[in-house]
Amino acid sequence: SRPGAIAHPGMAHASTSAVAEARELLGEAAFTRAWAAGQAMPLETAVTEASALGERLAVEPPAPLSATLAYPAGLTEREVEVLRLVAQGLTNAEIAERLYLSPRTVGTHVTNIYRKVDVSSRGAAARRALELGLG
Repeated sequence: SRPGAIAHPGMAHASTSAVAEARELLGEAAFTRAWAAGQAMPLETAVTEASALGERLAVEPPAPLSATLAYPAGLTEREVEVLRLVAQGLTNAEIAERLYLSPRTVGTHVTNIYRKVDVSSRGAAARRALELGLG
């Protein structure tokens, strides 16, 4: 089966967004290697390593300096992609499908965008995208 496929149907909903985020963060090749390594581990080892990694990643690191300098309002490259699609009138579900993300991940990006560009609605975000030259 494809790396990242959830074997247990009861876990699919909870795991799908985590798998999508891991795939996005690592890139497809690194994700595939990591998935294969995890599949080869005894379950207890995999759970221990995943728990330790989760604790280390519990605090979101600040955006890299290059990202904050390259885009207005401290937006990341992915947030700029999402904002452009919001400005085109796409829903979170449509954006998720287009960018191969989970709708929840897109929602998080939209929330971060609202905070960074100081707006509280999709319409205001679309207007701000135009003002910032991102529309």
